[in-house]
Amino acid sequence: MSEFKLCGIVICGVVLCVVFKSIKSEYSLFIRLALTVLICMASFTLFIPILTYIEEISQNTYFHNYFPILIKILGIGIITELTSEICIDANEASIASKIGLFAKVEILVLTLPLLKSLLNMCNELLN
Repeated sequence: MSEFKLCGIVICGVVLCVVFKSIKSEYSLFIRLALTVLICMASFTLFIPILTYIEEISQNTYFHNYFPILIKILGIGIITELTSEICIDANEASIASKIGLFAKVEILVLTLPLLKSLLNMCNELLN
């Protein structure tokens, strides 16, 4: 989807949100959610070429084994940020902060093998 189409759809959706907010506020929420899903889907389609390019570059490096971990970390960050923003839009800031905490802990757990490998490499260099 081109940027112009996406921006046109988003502007129309925002106008609809403003119109429906005064008439039926429930409809405004559903329109905002639909716009959010549309923008996210458009954004995720842009990530596919980036990920394939990074994987292609990492094929010949020492860190090729850690590429799936880095992709998981990137996905966790994006999805939890999106979820957190949706919770903030719904006036649930406390839930949004808990989602952020969950993401940080999960990313920390996923980075433990990377940290272990880095420490082993430093240990080998010092010996």
